[in-house]
Amino acid sequence: ADQKGVTNWISYIGSGGTRFVLSHNPEPPGSNYALLVLNTTDHEIIDDLIVRLNAFAFDQFPDVLIKAQRISSAAPVKNPVEIRLYGNDTDVLFDIMEDVKNEMANIDGLHNITDDWGQRIKKLVVEINQQRALRAGVTNEDIAISLQSGLSGLELTQYREDDKVIPVVFRSVEADRHDIRKLQSLTIYSQAKGTAIPLTQVADIDIVWEPAKILRRDRLKAITVGAQIKPGYTAAEGFNAIKPWLEQTSSHWPFGFRYELGGDAESSQKGNQSIADKLPIAIFIILFLLVAQFNSIRKSVIILATIPLGLIGVTAGLLAGQSFFGFMTLLGIISLAGIVINNAIVLLERIQLEIDEFGLSPYEAIISGAQKRFRPILLTTATTVLGLLPLYLGGGEMWEPMAIAIMAGLLFSTLLTLGVVPVLYALLFRIRPENQVTD
Repeated sequence: ADQKGVTNWISYIGSGGTRFVLSHNPEPPGSNYALLVLNTTDHEIIDDLIVRLNAFAFDQFPDVLIKAQRISSAAPVKNPVEIRLYGNDTDVLFDIMEDVKNEMANIDGLHNITDDWGQRIKKLVVEINQQRALRAGVTNEDIAISLQSGLSGLELTQYREDDKVIPVVFRSVEADRHDIRKLQSLTIYSQAKGTAIPLTQVADIDIVWEPAKILRRDRLKAITVGAQIKPGYTAAEGFNAIKPWLEQTSSHWPFGFRYELGGDAESSQKGNQSIADKLPIAIFIILFLLVAQFNSIRKSVIILATIPLGLIGVTAGLLAGQSFFGFMTLLGIISLAGIVINNAIVLLERIQLEIDEFGLSPYEAIISGAQKRFRPILLTTATTVLGLLPLYLGGGEMWEPMAIAIMAGLLFSTLLTLGVVPVLYALLFRIRPENQVTD
């Protein structure tokens, strides 16, 4: 609260709070977890504030893992860079996980490297000796029921009071449940013989180190190793740095162990694939409408040929703005294609109008149409570009690439469209200065 630029804050102790934005996935309740949400006076101070918070936490609480990051409006991704490891052997998975963590720690731009299984914890394991249990006349079910009634509790009946139903549970007192010596002397009741014997007579109790939780994906044990991105870096740079090492190292893993990329890479791939699956249908519909509108294959080809012109500007804009190509960039390109097509349609319509309404020759109509549509097309482009400036300046990592794609692509495509469309029209329709037209 004493940090400059922080207006107010709220904390959630032991839980992840409510889902106040779509991109926030609340963590399950846990006594070792807390969430703090800060509001600042300006988004420009957030990166510096994150650096100061990380430095303070490392200096004052070195054993605490802190993840300081912006609240994004993008798809809910826990970590921008994630490597998902699969396998059946828990010990081997842990060894591979440690190797991946060490490699990610050596990559510039990655920090706060964690996994979703957590540290190993001490667990009490009851190993039943089947021979001794058989001689004592107790079964595995007898032992399980006795352990449940002594530790978790066994519901015997229910007490009803008005409209309330209160379960009546039988279990040991709290002091006995937390004392391992009491557990060793826990009485096991044999339902077959009606006798009671101590637990240590039929089972061995050991304390072992085991994972705090074992997560599965597609019925396989899966550990997800994730990392946060330092300011000034992108998730794509992190994946490009770790992938060569993964490809080389995974070839030496035991059979049945593999990896896959998660985080932003997986989210972007799913989004791109969903667009790619529907893109042929969209292109077919656009081509059908163009042919129906102009009743000409050649004019439709001229219009579609203007779409690649915008890609030149998109590439130049991303390089100049030091941005990256992702899912939102692809959405920007699709939006750009619609605007570019509209400019070409307007220009061709004007050329045809000059021929039909004003009786100009095709050669003169091309020149006149391009001159008369020059200012409206440029004004339309200028208003669109200026309207996208706020999105570029304040959109962050999510919206900035899309704004750059539309702005730069539209600027380049507009200038090229005014020259390319008349030229293609003259070439495809074989128009010469001597007014010789062959259709």
